Amino acid sequence: MAGSLYQLDLLWAVTFATLACVLLQEVSGRLTIVSGLSLGQALQKKYGSERGTWLTFLFGGPVILGCAAYEAGNILGAISGLNLISAIDLKILTIIISLVSFIILWTDKRNAIGWLMTFLVLLMGIAFFALAMNRPFSSFQYVASSLTPSLPAGSELLTLGLVGTTIVPYNLFLGSSISKGQTVPLMRVGITISVVIGGLITAAILVAGSAVQSFSNFDELGKTLTANLGWFGGATLGIGLFAAGFSSAITSPYAASIIASTVFNWTLLRQRMVWIFVLLTGFVFGISGVKPVPVILAVQALNGLVLPLLTAYLILLINDPAIVTTYRNSRFYNVVLLGIFGSVLFMGLNNIDKSISTTLSLPGNHFSLSMTLTIVLTVYLTVRLFYYSHQKFSR
Repeated sequence: MAGSLYQLDLLWAVTFATLACVLLQEVSGRLTIVSGLSLGQALQKKYGSERGTWLTFLFGGPVILGCAAYEAGNILGAISGLNLISAIDLKILTIIISLVSFIILWTDKRNAIGWLMTFLVLLMGIAFFALAMNRPFSSFQYVASSLTPSLPAGSELLTLGLVGTTIVPYNLFLGSSISKGQTVPLMRVGITISVVIGGLITAAILVAGSAVQSFSNFDELGKTLTANLGWFGGATLGIGLFAAGFSSAITSPYAASIIASTVFNWTLLRQRMVWIFVLLTGFVFGISGVKPVPVILAVQALNGLVLPLLTAYLILLINDPAIVTTYRNSRFYNVVLLGIFGSVLFMGLNNIDKSISTTLSLPGNHFSLSMTLTIVLTVYLTVRLFYYSHQKFSR
C-alpha cells in the first residue's frame, strides 16, 4: 500500500525502522550476554521478585496475545500467495499450511527450523527483488528516498504502520534468546546482517507495490504484474507472498514459545501449549473466514503500549551498573536510543488512538496530544538515565 500510494516517498521509514530494530535487538542481546540473564530474570533482579514478576507478565502477556491475533493474517498471507499460483480450495490450503506448521514446530529442532526460515527468507527475497528490479527507478532515487524523510499528506498512519511492522516487541525477546552462548561482537554481526536483510526485503516489497496505482487486494496486484511482466510477474508475487506468510506462520508461534521460556521460565510442556494456542487461533480464524478485527485492534493497542515500555526498561537495564558491568552504553548510544524510544512511543500512542477511535467510532489522529506526551515521557526517561550516569562516574 505504501508503494502503491506514495511510490518511493516512504522508503526512508523502512531505513529508520531497520536501523532502530538493529540497535534495540543489539541492546537486548548484549544485556543477556553480559549479565547472563534473560530479560525476565534481569527485570526480577533489578525490581525484586514481586514487581519483576508483574513486569514480565505486563510485557510477555500482550506480546503472546499479539502473536495469536496476527497468526490468522500470517496463514491467510501464505494462502493468498498459493492462491495466485494454484486453484486449490482455500480451506484445504488453510489446513495444509496449519498442519505443516504444526509438524515443524512440534519437532522443536531449532537448527532445522533455522535453516527452513533461511530458505523461506531467501525465496521471499529473490521473489520481491525480482519484482522490484523491473520498476523504472534510478539508483539515485532509491538512495535519496531511503535517506530523506518526507510525510506526504495522509501518509502519517501508514508511515507508523511501516515502522510498527518492523520494530515489533517479540523481536526484542528473540534478540535476547538467540544471543545466549555468543560473544558480543559475534552477536552484533549476526543481528545486523539478519535485520538488514529483512529491511531490504521490506523495501523491495514497497517498491513492488508501486506497480499499481491503488492497492485493494493481492489478486489485483497479481493481475497488474502479470499484464506488465507476463506469467513471471504473477507467479513471482505468489511465491513471495507464500514465503512471507508461511515464514510468519512459523515465527509467531515460535516467538511466543521463546517468550514463555525466557520471560516466564515455563516448562517445555507449557511452551508447547503456548505455541499450539497461537497456531490454533490462526487456524480457527483462517478456516472460518472470520476476520478478528476487534481482537486485532485491541491487541494492537496493547502492543502499541508494550513496545515503548519495553524499550524504556531495556535502556534502564543496560545502563544499570548492578546488572551490566562491561559493554555499557556510551552517551552517544544513549542519545540515539532515547530518539528511538521517543519514536516508538509516538507510534504506540497513535496506534492506541487509532484502535480506540476505530472501535468507538471517534475522530482520531490526535497528533498534538501524542507529541506532548512523548516529549514529557522522553524527558523523564532522560532524567532517569542521568541518574545512572552519575552513579557510574561517581564510582
